[in-house]
Amino acid sequence: MIRLALVDETTFEAVIQLSVSSKDERRLASNLYSLAQAWLYRDKDQIEPLAVLEGDKVVGFLLLCKEKQEYLIWRLMIDQTYQNLGYGKEALKWVIRRAKADPTCRHVLVSYVVGNHRMRSILERLGFHSVGLSKNEIVMKLDIK
Repeated sequence: MIRLALVDETTFEAVIQLSVSSKDERRLASNLYSLAQAWLYRDKDQIEPLAVLEGDKVVGFLLLCKEKQEYLIWRLMIDQTYQNLGYGKEALKWVIRRAKADPTCRHVLVSYVVGNHRMRSILERLGFHSVGLSKNEIVMKLDIK
């Protein structure tokens, strides 16, 4: 069972050391860049950089943005060593559970680079539907309430 926790001094190094295969590198920004973005927007109290943990082992990273009545999964990555083990799907389910428990949240949004069929399949199985294209990414939405 995974858990998500704010990146802190105990998980920071492990998060920035996470990697994806070379074919997937073009599909997402580095975790260091994502952490820098979270720091830049820290005063708005909207962005949460979250380590994806299996026990005490950092297996992935998720950048969650809370805006108005929606949660936006800005980034999600699972280290190449831990891919295809269900951690990404479980991280998405964690966000969905949290969104459902938040009385102000109406939707969860996530986007993925065109051509990432694995991500599309996972999202569709979780109930997300496509709402359009933004640059080179397909935007998917899950209605909560």
